[in-house]
Amino acid sequence: MSTVDLPRDGVDLDLPDTPPTPNELLRLVAGTFPGTGDDQLVDVQVVTAQLVGNAYRHALAPRRLRLSRLPDRGLVLVEVDDGSPSLLPVLGRLDTPQHGRGLLMVNRLAVNWGYRPRGDRKTVWAEVRLV
Repeated sequence: MSTVDLPRDGVDLDLPDTPPTPNELLRLVAGTFPGTGDDQLVDVQVVTAQLVGNAYRHALAPRRLRLSRLPDRGLVLVEVDDGSPSLLPVLGRLDTPQHGRGLLMVNRLAVNWGYRPRGDRKTVWAEVRLV
């Protein structure tokens, strides 16, 4: 993963062709917001893992991840771009045991979430409170 520094507290990186492991994503989130306790980062880590996982399971490359702190609101903004603008995010169902629960978790953990079409790609985003 190649990282680009943002002018504010956060990270902006191109995601590789192979999905990052959950542990890599957990470390990335923790490293992006040093000094923040693990308990405060759990929701951000889960939402990040779900949005990145969906970009690999349901969309095409290129993929990009941005994490940024919104200090005036006490939130972290998680944004994942992918190359499939016509595949819109859909909430799953609790009764599907193998998949379909990722956006349900995002919906539960995020203060707000949605998507933005951007020409030949889309961005799925979520705002997560640092409790």
